[in-house]
Amino acid sequence: MANLELQDVKKVYGTGSSQYEALTQINFKANQGETILIVGPSGSGKTTFLTIAAGLQTPSAGTVKIDDKVLGTMSVKQQSQLRLHKIGFVLQAYNLVPYLTVQEQFTLVDKVKTANLTASKFNEMLAILGLTPLLDKYPNQLSGGQQQRVAIARALYGDPSFILADEPTASLDTERAIAVMQLFSQLAHLAHKAVIVVTHDTRLEDYADHVYELVDGVMHRLK
Repeated sequence: MANLELQDVKKVYGTGSSQYEALTQINFKANQGETILIVGPSGSGKTTFLTIAAGLQTPSAGTVKIDDKVLGTMSVKQQSQLRLHKIGFVLQAYNLVPYLTVQEQFTLVDKVKTANLTASKFNEMLAILGLTPLLDKYPNQLSGGQQQRVAIARALYGDPSFILADEPTASLDTERAIAVMQLFSQLAHLAHKAVIVVTHDTRLEDYADHVYELVDGVMHRLK
């Protein structure tokens, strides 16, 4: 049974002559223990796909299920709780709190969710991402790539079952990009997470269990 599933999902924006179909009849499954890459050019519908998969947007048609629960039948509060406890987001906007240090970004997560990474796993993740020396820095003291790595770490800190990442390596050099994808793969295989990464970064394909292409709202499996 798939842990996350989209069935015949369609997303349409606008009305009449300005109507635009961002996603067309998407059928997709992701299981825990897998790293899945969805590639495609800018404007192909990747971000729309990811936000619908997470319940941040409602599809115009079709069904989204997480752990066999249909998101469309859940209340707003139930969906919010599911996202808090089950889903880790890595978005293109880093969304770091500007007046908190890197360490305090994680302390903030502790205030809303208690089942987070153990200290040893947290320190291991910080080391892999090269963040250990940056814990006392504020976001405006970090480069774009460093902020991206903090955003990735913050999403993983909550120990989610599903990790949904939107262009997580866009600001990273090749060495850091591969390290991030290897971390995602390790989390999927050893910690039994389902990792879905949408990107146009072809450097990452070798590190994914499955690869899909999304072009003009239509999805095809490549691997």
